[in-house]
Amino acid sequence: MANIGYLPRQGFAVQRTSPAEIQIRSVLIAAVFLSLWISFHPFPALDEPIEVTEAGNLANQLGYSALFVLLAAWNLLHQPQRLLLLVRPVLIATLLWFALSVATSWDPTLSARRLAFALVTIGIAGMVLLLPKTPRHFADVMAAVVMIVLIACYLGVALAPQLTIHQASDVLEPELAGDWRGVFGHKNQASAVMVLFVFIGIFVARVRSLGLGTTIVALALPFLYFTHSKTAIAALPLALIVSVVMARATKAANGVAAALSILVALNLLSIGSIYIAPIRAVVEAIMPDATFTGRTDIWKFAVDHVAQRPITGYGFATFWGTEQVVYGMSGGATWANTASHAHNGFVDLALTIGIPGSALVTLWLIVLPLFDYYRAPDEPDSAALKMLFLRICLFAAYDSCFETIFTQLGALWLILMTAAFGLRFLAVSRVSR
Repeated sequence: MANIGYLPRQGFAVQRTSPAEIQIRSVLIAAVFLSLWISFHPFPALDEPIEVTEAGNLANQLGYSALFVLLAAWNLLHQPQRLLLLVRPVLIATLLWFALSVATSWDPTLSARRLAFALVTIGIAGMVLLLPKTPRHFADVMAAVVMIVLIACYLGVALAPQLTIHQASDVLEPELAGDWRGVFGHKNQASAVMVLFVFIGIFVARVRSLGLGTTIVALALPFLYFTHSKTAIAALPLALIVSVVMARATKAANGVAAALSILVALNLLSIGSIYIAPIRAVVEAIMPDATFTGRTDIWKFAVDHVAQRPITGYGFATFWGTEQVVYGMSGGATWANTASHAHNGFVDLALTIGIPGSALVTLWLIVLPLFDYYRAPDEPDSAALKMLFLRICLFAAYDSCFETIFTQLGALWLILMTAAFGLRFLAVSRVSR
């Protein structure tokens, strides 16, 4: 059969796969995920001056474009019509809203460039899922990729700590000195990836090898600890617990309600603490730092500006780091205009594509995938894969209450889309054996 679990129940022929083609599939999968996690600029130095610029990252643009072309070429020869299974009304509505936010952007040229890049990443997220032959094949390749990244991270910490551990000489956030970041540019990205590696390790243990999967988890957890990322460390067990609750729920509505209730509660705890006095009192009583390490200033600044352009926002992927924000909003009353993001993915989306756009993305990448989890058949061949994708979506949702790495253009946004697309495919397809 032709792919990981996405052979539709009708209308598609079963294709034979030669050993050579398996190798090609494996190389392409590895290329995509190594590019996402090691990136096209690993071990970045953080002690160099930061320049406010709207120019894109050329290496990223060329690298992702090359991946897109390679995957498109492969898919054209392997029943590309399977990708139509991903097309659903919410996806069409979201893409149209992205286009509207470009047209109404305060910098349409910049938003248009970033939307073009986003479309490339959406294409990669969908096409890469058609490469693996079976869940076991997927587990084999992912285990190899994850081990390469983990080894690179640990070797970097041992041999080049100035490039893999935050330093007091970092231009931005020198207070993070001592926190591990590995091949990544920030400890928050490193910690989120380590959580994903824990999920992948569990998946590998169930599908491929208990020893190999346990090794991945055992290597990822210490690195996660030394990033000192409170959000990721807290969201990991939360996502695991909620995934088990959902798996045992007798009704889909109950499971989805439980997952979304926690999401609402976390946003009330964070953003709500600014505006709702009883919640603020609870936060002050139970937390040593009621500002969430300074996030409340950023949230207040962001929400105030969402209120000024609530429908279409300031433009697709266009707010933080622009000259209008860094220099045009530096009145001295707040430092929040110099932040790189809103520290809340849902607010960040509302800033750039408006409240309706944020709602559409949440529906597309968080809410509907939870329902797709229940729509997917309970088959032994797909159970572990289905749980992997569910845990990624849950973690991304909960992490996004305090960070934005899963809602900004980049590798982790692509990972979230891959998980959401994976659950969609499983809901309408059957797994290859």
